[in-house]
Amino acid sequence: MSEEAQADTRRVRPWIAALLTFLGLGVGLFYARRTRAAIWMAVFSVASGVASGLGFAAYVLMTHTFPLAFFNPNGFSFVDLVGVVISVVAAIWVWVFVAKRQQVEKAGPVRLLGYLAIWLVPLLVTAALAMALRFTTIHPFRIPSGAMQPTLNVGDYVLVAKWSYGYSRFSIAPFESLAPSGRWRAHVPERGDIAVFRPTPEPDRDFVKRIVGLPGDRIQMIGGVLNINGSPVARQSLGEQTFGAEGSEFQAQVFRETLPNGVSYLTLDRGVSELDDTQVFVVPAGHYFAMGDDRDNSADSRVPSVIGYIPFDNLIGRVDEIFTPR
Repeated sequence: MSEEAQADTRRVRPWIAALLTFLGLGVGLFYARRTRAAIWMAVFSVASGVASGLGFAAYVLMTHTFPLAFFNPNGFSFVDLVGVVISVVAAIWVWVFVAKRQQVEKAGPVRLLGYLAIWLVPLLVTAALAMALRFTTIHPFRIPSGAMQPTLNVGDYVLVAKWSYGYSRFSIAPFESLAPSGRWRAHVPERGDIAVFRPTPEPDRDFVKRIVGLPGDRIQMIGGVLNINGSPVARQSLGEQTFGAEGSEFQAQVFRETLPNGVSYLTLDRGVSELDDTQVFVVPAGHYFAMGDDRDNSADSRVPSVIGYIPFDNLIGRVDEIFTPR
């Protein structure tokens, strides 16, 4: 090759092309000036991501279950393994493909825009798909406080089913101001549901509590016992237990509480507190009454300045899965 021809070309290193493939399918090929192949690989990346996302959404919506065998929020999962295998196979293929021609014509600075497009477009499509799934199917939350102990502990992750109560403007939070009021495909909550919602006094914060009062119910705490429509809720004492991490442990009486519809769960009683005896709360139409399972450590519907009655439109979804970090 003449010196003039060499001046108009540059050397392509296959190992660099292979490494760039891990940054994004198609980036390594674009570096090697295999533009058409790079575009097709990027299209494949987008198409496979969209197909996987739509398949996941269809499965969740039809079965109302989360495919735990394939997704593990606590660590490495089958889906992660498939992604790694695809990236490794693609990188090896790119290395072999690029090695066949390691001298290519030089390109101007405009080609940098191509790198950006090959890397950014699939990323933006994936992000848009993830947001769409979050708004319509499953939304993950991390529990920041112990108000729902022992059911939910600090640091636990929960998956909230967005379809459970239908969709309102808070389904797309933090963009709720862009949507109209009202609820589409509404389904009323059941007593005992653990729900995530935005309370009227603090509409910018997500809360998670258990729904114990339905529209028209009369709710009152008497001596630390939940009363619904004048009748105490059945509960069985399980004795005193120790909770919390080392250095922040506390003792609490544990009760198994059973609501009138048969939903059963554990609650904690840390002793006498100002929330053990309350006024009678009459739940308005279109609203719900929610409480934390750690009764003396929960600012909930018993505290109107914090939560109060929860409008139906402010419900985000029902907690369907709980994951404890390992």
